[in-house]
Amino acid sequence: MKASEQQALIPQEATPDTLIDLIGKTQQVTKAAAVVLKACRTVMDTKNKQEHIDKWGGIHAITEAVYDCADLAQRILDAGLAMENMCAKPATSRQMILIDDLRRSLDMDDGDVEATVDPATGEI
Repeated sequence: MKASEQQALIPQEATPDTLIDLIGKTQQVTKAAAVVLKACRTVMDTKNKQEHIDKWGGIHAITEAVYDCADLAQRILDAGLAMENMCAKPATSRQMILIDDLRRSLDMDDGDVEATVDPATGEI
């Protein structure tokens, strides 16, 4: 049966089966990031880029790229695990996201925080 033009405009409704299908895809993201992270760590001589600079007095562009790839792979790994958890436990994932947003808003020493808390409204 061919969909009418109007039906083609209506997005497919997400169902629990949709989330089950997504779990496999999120696991692929997690596995790929883990492989990259492991490969980077095999050639890293220190825990992070700053320790390498402190140890050797500088860093070559290629070495810096390895450390940056490891950092990005770790972030992707964390995101993949979060996506997997959201698909597996959608009811509790929203609460976890709100708690994480609150923690990040309170951790002002972290340079990754782009959002601030509005003192008047309390919004992040």
